[in-house]
Amino acid sequence: MAEQPKEIRKRIRSVTSTKKITKTMELVATSKMKRAQDRVAAAAPYTEKLNEIIAAIAEGGATLDLPLLQKRSEVKKVAIVLLTANRGLCGGFNANLIKMGKLTHAKQTELGREVQLTCVGKKGMGTLRFQEYDIHRSIVDMPDKPTFADARRVVDPLVEDFVNGVVDEVLVVYPHWESLGSQPPTVKKLLPIEPPAKPEGESSEGGVLDFIFSPQAGEILADLLPRYVTQTMYTMLVMSHAGEQTARRTAMKSATDNAQEMITHLTRTLNRARQAQITQEIAEIVGGAAALQK
Repeated sequence: MAEQPKEIRKRIRSVTSTKKITKTMELVATSKMKRAQDRVAAAAPYTEKLNEIIAAIAEGGATLDLPLLQKRSEVKKVAIVLLTANRGLCGGFNANLIKMGKLTHAKQTELGREVQLTCVGKKGMGTLRFQEYDIHRSIVDMPDKPTFADARRVVDPLVEDFVNGVVDEVLVVYPHWESLGSQPPTVKKLLPIEPPAKPEGESSEGGVLDFIFSPQAGEILADLLPRYVTQTMYTMLVMSHAGEQTARRTAMKSATDNAQEMITHLTRTLNRARQAQITQEIAEIVGGAAALQK
């Protein structure tokens, strides 16, 4: 049975209201995405310069026997940090990160290692808790504009566990910002720190540079490494937020376009229903007039 014009009009009003909401969310996400993208771009030069300084100190002959650089002879316990969003409506952003986190968890378990799981974000925490994963630590109040203090909230317990030998490695699952259209889920080893390599293409002719350190190189490195870990986590947090807003904008734009297509289809259906109703009424009038003439 064909839908009546009244029912079709009701559906058009409903879809139009939904379209207004998704369009507004798309505009809001676009605004937040631009600011988040600026934070990612602003963090990059600081991270690069910090890498250069640490690489230069290591190249200058500094001893690399500091706690944050020590690789364990046998890895028995691994800490996995999963970065997700606090909200949904962003397509497969959270689902892809959770999937990568579960794969990383399964891989470490297959290697016979004990896993200590930390969830940053409500979506990851809620999903893994529902699936009965053992969550050691969770942070669900991460703001949309992460700061270094927020990064330290995540990093400080991990550094303490690593230095005290509670965990042997720290892995982070996060969306790596490559471009506006690409933020693939990525696994990065946060601890132990691997000294940054010398940039490719940079010539090493002339031998090792002779640095004069004041204070000693070991003291400088001991102060820089915690900053390096915090900066790395901060960069991953801002990448996560930027990726979330990009995914939400894409999802809301797709929803808005689908709503417009549905409105167009329903409008055509309404026009056909009205035309059929008018045709039926005319036929009934003509038939009634013909009956009266007999």
